[in-house]
Amino acid sequence: MKSTCQVLAVIVIALAAWCAPVRSAFAQAADSLVGSWSLVSLTVARSGNEVELLGPHPQGQLIFGNDGRYVLLVLSSDLPKFASGDRQQSTPEENAKIARGNVAHFGTYSVDPAARIIAFHIQKSTFPNWDADVQQRPFTLDGDRLTYITPGAFGYGSSKVVWQRIR
Repeated sequence: MKSTCQVLAVIVIALAAWCAPVRSAFAQAADSLVGSWSLVSLTVARSGNEVELLGPHPQGQLIFGNDGRYVLLVLSSDLPKFASGDRQQSTPEENAKIARGNVAHFGTYSVDPAARIIAFHIQKSTFPNWDADVQQRPFTLDGDRLTYITPGAFGYGSSKVVWQRIR
């Protein structure tokens, strides 16, 4: 009986030691994303070339909160001003260019550090097809540079999104 209890105690301790680094790694991976990020680039692979999805020099921010919530906004650098000065009086051409020139969504996020996956649980998006969707994005984190892949972005194929931490 005594040896059985000792064996069980060793197994419990070994399992606890084995699981502890996993929890720690998860917390580190999620914590390492918390904060504000500035868009570096947003490209789509087409015919072997990387094409800037929103034109040259898009601007954007991604904020990961320590409460598990996030907000993402990316805008083309050449969005038109409304000629009328009134959002309610915009032209179809202005609306079309603005609709094509932005990506925004918000919701909650989770991180799988072992698989190197960020899961965006999208509450609402400027691309309504993504509302209530969960999207997994493989990522790499190199110092203050975050890169992830958005599979099948907007029907163009996968896109690569690069962010720089704002300090």
